Amino acid sequence: MLLIGFHAIKNRLNFNPKSIEKIFISSKKKDFRKDLILQLAKKNQLKVILTDQEELNKLSSNKKNNGFLAFAEKLDTPETVNDLFDFLAVQKKKSLPPLIFLDGVTDPRNLGALLRSADAGGTAAVIAPMNHSAPLNDLALKTSVGATEGTFYLRVPNLSRAIEIVQMRGYFVYGMDSTAAKNLYSLDLRSPVAFVFGDEAGGLKNRTRDMCDDLISLPMVGVTESLNVSVACGVTIFETLRQRRFN
Repeated sequence: MLLIGFHAIKNRLNFNPKSIEKIFISSKKKDFRKDLILQLAKKNQLKVILTDQEELNKLSSNKKNNGFLAFAEKLDTPETVNDLFDFLAVQKKKSLPPLIFLDGVTDPRNLGALLRSADAGGTAAVIAPMNHSAPLNDLALKTSVGATEGTFYLRVPNLSRAIEIVQMRGYFVYGMDSTAAKNLYSLDLRSPVAFVFGDEAGGLKNRTRDMCDDLISLPMVGVTESLNVSVACGVTIFETLRQRRFN
C-alpha cells in the first residue's frame, strides 16, 4: 500500500517501522520534517530515496503528497467489533480504551478531523455503520494526518448490534444529546466508556438513542446550539483522557 504525506509516514515509522518497504522524499525538501523521517529511517535501517517531485507525483498518481511517499505492507487490522477486542486483548493494557460510535456522520472531512482527535485522546476505534457514513477516502485520510495508524475505523452492518456487543464487554455507552440534563463534566469516565455522536443536523436516530445507557450533553454558554462533531468528539475524549491520566 501507499503512504502519502509526512504524517502518514511518521506515524507508521513510530507504530510499525518494519512494515515499511521504501521511502521516497523530494530532493528539494530542506526542513525538520525531512530530517525527522531520515533520522527514523536510519534508526530502523530503512531505505530512503531522494527524488524529484515529478517522480513522486507519478508514483502517487498525482495525489497531493507534500514531497513524502512510502510503500508499505497493508497491516492486518480489525474488521469487526469482536476482532477489535481480540486485538485489545493481545495489547494487555491496564484498562480498556474509550470507543467512539458515529450515527449518520457522512462528511469525510469531519471523519478525518474526528479520527485525529480520537487518536490523540487515546481512542481505540471509531465505529460507524456501512450505510450513511463517511468513507475513509483520500480526503478523510489527508484530514486525519495519519491518525488511522493508531485508531481503527470500523464500518459495521448494524450499529445497534455493535453497541450491544460493546456493552456486553463491560462498556457504558453514552449518547451525546444537546438536550440531555446530565453533562459530560458530571461523570466519572475512568471505567470503560463509549460515546455515540449523531450528525449535526438530526442528532442521534431514535433506535440508536434507545440503545445508549444514558444521554449526556456538553455544557455551552454562548448562542451556538451545537458544535462541529469533530470538535465535540475532541472535547469529550480529552475530558476522558484528563480523568484517566491526571485525576
